[in-house]
Order: sequence, then structure tokens, then C-alpha cells
Amino acid sequence: MRKYNRAAYLNLAVKALLFVTFVALSFCVFYCFLNLGILISAAVAALFGSAVVFLFSYLLRYTAFYFKYYFLISGLLFRNSQGNVYCPCCGKRFEKFQDDRYYDDKRFNPSTFSNSRQDVICDCCRSAPRQRIIAEWAEQNTELLNRSEILYFAPELSMMLWFKRHGIKVKTADLFDRRTDLKLDLTALDLPDESVDIVFCNHVLEHVTDHSRALSELHRIIRKGGRLIISFPIDESLDEMIEDKECSVEDRIRLFGQCDHLRLFGKDSKMMLENAGFEADTIDIRKMPEDIVPVTGPSDYDTNKIFCCIRK
Repeated sequence: MRKYNRAAYLNLAVKALLFVTFVALSFCVFYCFLNLGILISAAVAALFGSAVVFLFSYLLRYTAFYFKYYFLISGLLFRNSQGNVYCPCCGKRFEKFQDDRYYDDKRFNPSTFSNSRQDVICDCCRSAPRQRIIAEWAEQNTELLNRSEILYFAPELSMMLWFKRHGIKVKTADLFDRRTDLKLDLTALDLPDESVDIVFCNHVLEHVTDHSRALSELHRIIRKGGRLIISFPIDESLDEMIEDKECSVEDRIRLFGQCDHLRLFGKDSKMMLENAGFEADTIDIRKMPEDIVPVTGPSDYDTNKIFCCIRK
């Protein structure tokens, strides 16, 4: 059985509280002060309460209020313990990380989870190992990040919590997510040449229509000497990347492990990044603190090889 999500339950509780509060206040105003009838006052109050809940839902789903809200509630819902594991994204300790049961989700190929640990998800910010590796790298490079102009594609809640906790400014971008600062197509970026210092692109390249064009665009907008922190699903048994952008959803799940993946990368990934104009190296996970482990999983293609690339 999937572990319940405390944040989801809190959202329901907050919505219920907002509804009851605004219904009560509105009813008092319309009935007690404006002398409207009970039924009319109750109906109008219910409309006001529903409108407030709708506004709250809209802000969570479509604006950056989502990140600010979860930054506040993470401290209310989750307390530090003397646990064995630590999440550098939200700064919380736990007895263990959680199994989010991705292998029970029909959007994924269950066989791709057969050889990897599943107890890898943070109970607070839902970070997976790859986010914790990036957060640990960021911890070691806060001075660099503080003086850099940063662009983060497809921002995860976990990493936004890290930036918020450290007071580091970052611009976010996505083609579909309306909670980001910028709406950008990774294959045709509406940004000037050499306009940013650091770009984070975590498990995005497998979703775009043209990954070569995306890498070319990333190279174009990063200043010389700037960095690209990038990761994507890698199958170490593949010598080269495989892709089929026209195959069915069922074939994507079977071939690439997930319904919205267009390709699966292989051992030639470093060469691919170097051919795009980067000096590519990987973040050494062997140097990661023991309490943020595991640093692989939950799927077999989540080798969590994070490339730290310097733009030539």
C-alpha cells in the first residue's frame, strides 16, 4: 500500500479551514450587518468560501506560490529527528527514506525497478537520490551559486526548497509548468547568447523532441566557463542511446521505462556532451556523505550519474 502523503492531507485540511472560515465570516457580514435573509446569506457565503478555495488551488497549481507554501509547511509537518538518513534538499533527518511504489504505477515499466533499492524517496520534499546529489554539490559550491545567474529547467520542489533555505536567487523555466518564471522551449530558447552562468537540467533531456538541438541551445546561452549541471536516464548496458519518437505509449514504457520518455541514454553520454561543446565530468558520488545514501534508484536507469559540464 502506498504510503500516505502528509502534504496532500494538509492541503485538504487547509482548503476545508479556508472554506469554513470564509463561509462563517461572509455569513456574519451578509446576515448580521446587511440584514439579508438566512438562505440568501448562506448561499452567498458558500459562494465566497468556494471562491477562496478555488483561488488557493489555482495559486498552488499555476504560480510560484506553490514553492513558497511548501517551504512554510515543510517546517510544520516534518520535524528533525536523530535518524540515520539526511536529505540536504529540505534539511530534514529521518529514520529511513520511503518506498514510493513506482513499480505499481502503470506509467512505468515495473521491470526497471527490479534491481534497485526502492527506499529512496524523502518523506518531506519527495527528493530522489539525484536531487540529493545535486543539493550536496550545491552545498559545496554555495559561493559560486551566490555570484551566478542561475536558470533551472523543470524545477523540482526539493531543489527549490534548497535554494529557498540558502537564500540563493534562481530563475525557473518550463514549457508547460505555469508555476515557473519563464515559459521556454528547450529546443528553441528565447534567451540571448551567453546570458546565464549556470543551468540545471535534471531529467529533462529524455522528454524533449530533439535532444541534440536542446544541448546546442544550452551551450549557446551559457557563458564561456559557465556550468551545465545535467542528468538523464542512463542504461549502462547500452553502448549508444536508443530513441523512437514516434512509437506508442506502450512501447515507450517497454523500451524506455516510462510513458513520456522518448529515448534512453547509454555509455556514450559523456561523448555526446563533449560533442555539444562542453568539458564533461561527473559528480563523484563516492565522496557523498553516507547519510544521504542511497544515491542510486529507484529505477535501474537511475544510475544518477550527474554531469558537471563546463562550457568551452
